[in-house]
Amino acid sequence: MHGAGVMRIQLTSALSFSILLAACAGLPIPNPAPSGGSGAGSGPSSVATDIVRYTNNARSRYGLPALSANSRLMEAARLHGEQMASYQRLDHTIPGARYPTMQSRIEAAGYNYANAAENIAWNQQSAQSVVTTWMNSSGHRANILDPQLTEIGAAMARSSKGEPYWIQVFGRPR
Repeated sequence: MHGAGVMRIQLTSALSFSILLAACAGLPIPNPAPSGGSGAGSGPSSVATDIVRYTNNARSRYGLPALSANSRLMEAARLHGEQMASYQRLDHTIPGARYPTMQSRIEAAGYNYANAAENIAWNQQSAQSVVTTWMNSSGHRANILDPQLTEIGAAMARSSKGEPYWIQVFGRPR
């Protein structure tokens, strides 16, 4: 069993945000057997690099420019990956977490954005398979292929049971 979710925020004024949630699940998830890393290496930096590479490969197939890796978006992705793994919950909003919303994570990482979106997933066994899963979902694919988004952060964190939680955070700076 695999899970995935998508979220978008667009800054419409200094105090107003519009949020679209699609294909999200906040359900507890069963425990699969732990597995290997991303394929090219198992360190967090290697996994993030792989996710960015496969995402940019997908964008290039549609004639879109590559997204630039952004260290602040990488931090926002890391924060939420660790929270999902800790709570063992695939969701964009985790009540009780230190940074419960995408907006709070992006702001905590210090990213000043005009547009932001995130894709999340659970239990795919490699960076390539998670990007393929996202590309096979219309909501996730829309985030990956959105020409208004220019930067990316990515992460994968494992729960105490070895479950992989994947995340991409996209942005366009102000």
